[in-house]
Amino acid sequence: MLKRASLYGAAALSIMPILLGGQALAAPCVSAPVATYTAGGFSCNVDAFTFSNIVVNTTVSNGGSVTLGNFTPVNPLPGEFGLLLNYTALAPAANSTADITWSYNVAGVPFIGDAYLALAGNTTGSGQAQVSEVLSNGITLSLNAPGSVVRDFSPVTSLFVMKDQIDFVGAAGGTSTTSALTNAFSVPGPLVGAGLPGLVSAAGLIFLGRRRKKKLA
Repeated sequence: MLKRASLYGAAALSIMPILLGGQALAAPCVSAPVATYTAGGFSCNVDAFTFSNIVVNTTVSNGGSVTLGNFTPVNPLPGEFGLLLNYTALAPAANSTADITWSYNVAGVPFIGDAYLALAGNTTGSGQAQVSEVLSNGITLSLNAPGSVVRDFSPVTSLFVMKDQIDFVGAAGGTSTTSALTNAFSVPGPLVGAGLPGLVSAAGLIFLGRRRKKKLA
């Protein structure tokens, strides 16, 4: 029994560099100010996804305002894991704007199979709250009002993600305010929600299964 356990442990350890693309694990993501996440060299993981090179910028005009809050790890739907950016953006009157750009790199273990985008906010009058997102694999996601959207795509190991969220009010007046922007991803197929421990365990079982087949042959 001890011998079998040793074989399992060796198989799990040998597969880890493959699953991680030869890179060391980042620390788990925790709720922290935007300044923490955007510091040079920062990276963290949520389940099987590692986020790094995070950049957040804001621009306002004609009385618009943006106050940044925290990043928080989230699981908005079964199998979807990512980050929520909490903030307060307000376009309070005609011709005012409040704009946030958020970009980063994300790597999935072993793959990324879809992207989830959500925006929370409210509008009145001619106010509008919109967000657009472009992924480095050519996929785009967009919302013309607060809500959420999911896009599936062919599995990839990593992505560069760029998004632009804007609140603006037309000449007729009104308001637009937003408070949360969420991005999450899933592992395709039966690996959804497995996390790193589950993936390593699966890899070990596959390794042992192949050894048994070779002995029988």
